[in-house]
Amino acid sequence: MDRFARRAGLHPALVQRYVALGLIDASRDAEGRLWFSPAALSRVGRVQRLHADLSLNYSAIGLVMDLLDRIDQLQTALRTRKGPSWT
Repeated sequence: MDRFARRAGLHPALVQRYVALGLIDASRDAEGRLWFSPAALSRVGRVQRLHADLSLNYSAIGLVMDLLDRIDQLQTALRTRKGPSWT
């Protein structure tokens, strides 16, 4: 947890808040410590940019992140779909 917070440039309490709000995913080991995937660092960066650049609150950030994830899924599905090219 502390190592992840240092790499993200955040205070560990803020990382815990992001996890509690569902903005980043983490898993817990048998001792209750939080563990993060490598993708969590990019999600933290996205959360920070949305908060700083657009002055969004954390609820709005969660909604925007969900929408951006859905757009990514749709774009991936479109790229892998067989048929005429859209480019």
